[in-house]
Parts: sequence; C-alpha cells; structure tokens
Amino acid sequence: MPSTDTYPSGRLFNYMTFHRVRFPSPTSAHTEPFGGPDAAVHWVFGTDSSLDGSGMRTRVSDVWGGAAFYPDLRAAEAVIDDLTGRLPWLSDTLEAWHALLCPISHRGKVNWFGPFEAASQFSPVCPDPGGPLVVLTSAGFNVLPPEQLKADLPRRVDFSINVDRVRVWYAKLPGNLARGVFQTGPVGSDGMTFTLWRNDVAMTQAAYQSGIHRIQVDRYKTEHTADRSSFTRARILRSLGTWDGIALP
Repeated sequence: MPSTDTYPSGRLFNYMTFHRVRFPSPTSAHTEPFGGPDAAVHWVFGTDSSLDGSGMRTRVSDVWGGAAFYPDLRAAEAVIDDLTGRLPWLSDTLEAWHALLCPISHRGKVNWFGPFEAASQFSPVCPDPGGPLVVLTSAGFNVLPPEQLKADLPRRVDFSINVDRVRVWYAKLPGNLARGVFQTGPVGSDGMTFTLWRNDVAMTQAAYQSGIHRIQVDRYKTEHTADRSSFTRARILRSLGTWDGIALP
C-alpha cells in the first residue's frame, strides 16, 4: 500500500505535470520503479498494461504514464523546463509526451497521496484558462483478507474489463484526443485513467450521455462496482513531445 505518512497541514497540490512514455521493450512494474522529480511533493507512475487470462493487469508494458503533484506553479514549470535533468531515465525512452497541468476541479476519494485525508489537500486554485480538457479518474478497492479477496475478485475483474471497453469506445469518438489506463505502483495504489478531450462538451457527451461509460457510471452507483473513485479535471498550460506519433495540444 502507499505510504501512510501525512503531509504538513496546509500543503496543497495545486499544479501537476503528466508524463506518458514508451520504452524500447516491455518493462515490469514489479522489478523496475521509475522515480519522479525531486520538486514534486508526490509522484504516481505505472504501466499501461493489458489484462491477463485471469482478468488482472499484467503490470508489464512498454508504455508507462503518471503524474507529479506540486504546491506551486514555479516548481512544476522547473520540471517541464528541465525534463532530462529531473527525469534522467527519459534517455531510455523511444517517445514521450509531457504536459504542465492546471487542475480546475477534484472530487472523490483516492489513495495516491497515502491516507484518504490527504486527498482533501489536493486543492485546485488555478482560474480556469479554458481550452482542451484533461480528465484523470481513479478507482480503488479495499484491502481484504485472502478468503474475502477471492470472493471479491469477480467484481474487480468486471471493473477492469469494463474500463478497457470504455477505452476502446472513447478511441472511436472524434472529441477524444488521447486515452490511457495506468496501474500506478506500489500494488494497492488506485489505478489512474487519463483522457484528453477537444472541449468540455465532448467529454460531457461521452461520459454522461448514453453510451458505455454512462452505463458503467450507473452500475457504480447501484452495484458498487468499486469501493471508491475520484474525478479530476485539468487544463494544459504547456505540452511537448508526442503520443503515439501525434503532437497533442
């Protein structure tokens, strides 16, 4: 599980950088951690991997992604200005896309920061500058003893399968520019989905009007398909690099 250390009272995660990279060959999250920038107060990063025969993420992939969280804009900008200095393992990648993000809203529960109380310290303060919309979502499951975990596995597998179904569906929508499903480490950390939309209307139509995602949202509310979730919206202040050969906004 993530560290249970609490952060000093009043320390807020007001800005983010997002990093999505491709390595020459698949790398296992069980053997190869990639450290984040020193300027970040927190770092979540992991594989964009497929499901194995049992319906669980393999945590082995050539594509990795995640986010770093900062208390102020200057700290985040310093990382974007010196990526190879702050993330030296970038020299081993074939492709990378990086973005400086200004979160504009956050709700829900997520254990990226340790205890759930720390999530309340992720407090967007940036005025909304408009433009393309980044959405980060998370979903998590409670720690259970082995007997209860075995009984709960079908629910967890069902959730993962439907996350992938939504991803395939989003890829067909003209308003969706990029998407990823990242299993951040260590084991027990809530997963992260990333989507980039042309505008707010495109995201709202895809997520909340009729379609695969709306069906899963309704199931989450009525069937409790996961134990917790969070939803963060952000704008891109700066970006560089490519995502699958495409230069994104």
